[in-house]
Amino acid sequence: MNIKELKQALQTEVKPLYLVQGTEQRLLQDIRQLFFQLLTPEEQEMNFAEFDLNQVDIEEAVGEANSLPFFGRYRLIFVNNPGFLTGLRNSSSSEQNLTVFEQYLQTPQETTILVLFAPYEKLDRRKKITKLVQKQSCVVDATKLQLSEMKQLLKQELQQNGQVITSAALEQLVLRTNGDYSLATNEVHKLQTYSQKKPITLEMVQNLVPQTLDDNVFDLLDAILQGNLAQAENYYQQLLILKNDVLGLTALAQSQIRLLLQIKILTQRGMSPGKLASYLQVHPYRVKLALQRSHHYQVQQLKKALLSLIQIDYRMKTGQGQKERLFELFMINFITNKKTA
Repeated sequence: MNIKELKQALQTEVKPLYLVQGTEQRLLQDIRQLFFQLLTPEEQEMNFAEFDLNQVDIEEAVGEANSLPFFGRYRLIFVNNPGFLTGLRNSSSSEQNLTVFEQYLQTPQETTILVLFAPYEKLDRRKKITKLVQKQSCVVDATKLQLSEMKQLLKQELQQNGQVITSAALEQLVLRTNGDYSLATNEVHKLQTYSQKKPITLEMVQNLVPQTLDDNVFDLLDAILQGNLAQAENYYQQLLILKNDVLGLTALAQSQIRLLLQIKILTQRGMSPGKLASYLQVHPYRVKLALQRSHHYQVQQLKKALLSLIQIDYRMKTGQGQKERLFELFMINFITNKKTA
């Protein structure tokens, strides 16, 4: 179930076991708050406990879960980082004594709400313990949101506070936060304070929400690929002023050019936009942006840019010149050759 369904379910029935899986930090925070609301502040003092399985054995959490609530309806137990549900071998939480926990899963304490927070993209569903946890628990989804879900939640949050946001402003907000819901909600709070109950406009977002490094590098690459040296130089100098490491910029530029190239080739082979994100293992919003930009460029042009960046990266790492100057020479040479080609 998602967070909306969880909120509705908790109003009528509380289960003894929950598994919250995913890495979306804002969703995880909101889900924690929903469980906290089941207890009064006084009950939280007496009947709440939290365990990090990177630090302790799950036997401690089970012992606490088996205790009856003290002057309250429930005990609330949060168990973080259950690495034994994944295939990760370097996690200390993967080396746990699970026998007692497996027994508890079969007959949980009805007056305890035990919530497992698994901040992982994937679980190892082949494991016996994972299968048992999923079977016995109510599973809550805290994975990265689809763009449509993200926009809907942002609009709902604003509406609850008596505010609206224009469509153009919402698109720009999602763009500038790179489809990151947690980051977007932080920016919404800033926009709410500034707008003072007035509609949030595109201009407000442009003035108050900074572009991500990804967006700035995309703008730089656009200028380079389009042969606009003056604009490319302007973007590049802005990135240097912001103290961005040139080696990091080069690596990010390679990553973005490679993504444009992959999307260009895959779409030419007939792959639908909806399948690109899962096939490339890339956030859907990055794919959407790259898809929009890829139409402007030819495959050979992108291959040439990628090869040039790889060569520049090698020269930087082997000390064959000043890094800042090497990237600048890449821009000049690429644009000059493009115009004379």
